[in-house]
Amino acid sequence: MAVPYTLGLHEIAPDTYAYLQPNGSWGLSNAGLIASGDEALLVDTLFTVPQTRELLDAVARALPHVTIGTLVNSHSDGDHWWGNQLLPDVVTIASEAAAAEMRGDHLHAVV
Repeated sequence: MAVPYTLGLHEIAPDTYAYLQPNGSWGLSNAGLIASGDEALLVDTLFTVPQTRELLDAVARALPHVTIGTLVNSHSDGDHWWGNQLLPDVVTIASEAAAAEMRGDHLHAVV
């Protein structure tokens, strides 16, 4: 399945999605979503709150029946978690090292 590198949510396999932000340069990031029934796991939020809000809006439009219940932060670089504050009620998973670095970022710390 060829997936165009265009802005938005793209199904890359059944119930598996990539949210892409071309051109991938500084300040742009990507995320993943795995849905199962009415629940989903999100892999990373985006670099900013507005970008993450656009991601969450795209998910809500494409999958209105799905609730994100789990968030996995792949590592502690800001472009993978600075949008976490928009998901305060989800279970957040990160490595101990990443969580420690994220807690140390007083500007964005929400873990």
